[in-house]
Amino acid sequence: MKRNSWFGLFHEHISIMGSIDLKEENNNNVILKEHQEGVAVKTKHKGFKEKTFVVRESLLTTEFRNGNMKIVYNCFTAVFLLFFLRALVDDILVQKMPLHHTWLIWWNFEKFFSTMAVWTGMFLSTIGVYFAYQHWSTIPSKNTNLPSNMPFVATYLTYLTAFFYFPLKFLYESNLNCACSFIITCETTRIAMKVHSFIRENWSRAMIRKSGGTIDAWPTLEQFLYYQFCPSFIYRDSYPRTEKRDMKAAGLYFLECLAIIEFVNLTYTQWVFPWLHVQDYTSLSLSTIALSLFTGIIPGIICLITLFYGLLHCWLNCFSEMMQFADRQFYLNWWNSSNMAEYYRNWNLVVHDWLYAYVFRDLAAYYPGRKGQKAAQMAVFFLSAVFHEYWFGVAFRCFYPVMFVLYFIFGGIFFAVSRLITNRSAWNTALWFNLLIGTGMFIAFYGQEWYARRGHCAPYSNAVVDLLFPRHWNCQPPIS
Repeated sequence: MKRNSWFGLFHEHISIMGSIDLKEENNNNVILKEHQEGVAVKTKHKGFKEKTFVVRESLLTTEFRNGNMKIVYNCFTAVFLLFFLRALVDDILVQKMPLHHTWLIWWNFEKFFSTMAVWTGMFLSTIGVYFAYQHWSTIPSKNTNLPSNMPFVATYLTYLTAFFYFPLKFLYESNLNCACSFIITCETTRIAMKVHSFIRENWSRAMIRKSGGTIDAWPTLEQFLYYQFCPSFIYRDSYPRTEKRDMKAAGLYFLECLAIIEFVNLTYTQWVFPWLHVQDYTSLSLSTIALSLFTGIIPGIICLITLFYGLLHCWLNCFSEMMQFADRQFYLNWWNSSNMAEYYRNWNLVVHDWLYAYVFRDLAAYYPGRKGQKAAQMAVFFLSAVFHEYWFGVAFRCFYPVMFVLYFIFGGIFFAVSRLITNRSAWNTALWFNLLIGTGMFIAFYGQEWYARRGHCAPYSNAVVDLLFPRHWNCQPPIS
């Protein structure tokens, strides 16, 4: 029997959840203050912060060196080794096949090379954007206001539409499995964010050139290509660079990324698969579905923490080493946040910077005042929730808005309520309670729906209903 997985190995690859706080919160954590002191340099531009890149290490790099977080690393390493040892015993003594448990990895990356071929085409299309933008900026224009530039804006939006559509078309036609589906959807999002920042940051240059003025220099292709691969969504002509490229460190980070993939694989094959694969979905009751949430908490939080470490620390630091990119503050100590705004901001600073610069700041500037800022905050929450649902819905081939509910509804409620909780310890407990419940919902609900749609439950008679409503809520035996 062919085993199918619902769990994508790269689900947090670009976590687009960056909540925008109107004021920087005072962080009472001494370690965080020491890490930020003297390096978190930002300037004001029309009342808003402007991103400034400076030389700084990732927080965990500093903490590991000081020994403060090494015990957590050692604990997870021990759990990983125990999981791996258990898998080896099962592979050799029961399955009679070494490394049998890696079936999930092979299944997920079955069409990896064709996926990367499409990714190459996606990347090459951005070079076309670079030259087209450069050429357009040299075309004289008497007016440089938005209405006069609508043909360019329309062309740009057409490009973005095609950029998302054709890879998605390939994804469905090739029937990509979860991990490769995440590569396509997350990379279309990531590259589109990169392109948008490049256009926005060079818009004033383009307008000066079009109006007949002179500029110091247009960004070179080399600068554009460096930006495409460096771990930042904010374009700059230059970034702080390290003196040398440490390929040994980059290799070690890459090996840790592979270990994280194996850790998620072990968590799934030894915990989640044996639990969800054998369930009788036709007899699931409301109480069973609700209780499954708690069963999914432990594997869920393991995956959340390991994938945070694998993506936001190891993967981004790996590219930083290869690109000699010196500003490595990709996150702060979100695990010790004092409110929801601080958590969302510190969880993923890379995405937060982009959302702040091109969503929140633009909307708040267009609609000034307190109400405009609140609307901009809501837009950030909504956009983040929509893209999370897009990634997971496409990968799992179902509409089950767990991520939308977690990010937009629960996240919005916690964002508002967290400001009323003045006790730091009480809020941090509430934060972890929210994270544990959320990861349990993700594992249990998406997992049950994945298997319900893989031969355990018959589809609804109405195609629209079958698309929008989970089958495991009212599972009927499939027709033989």
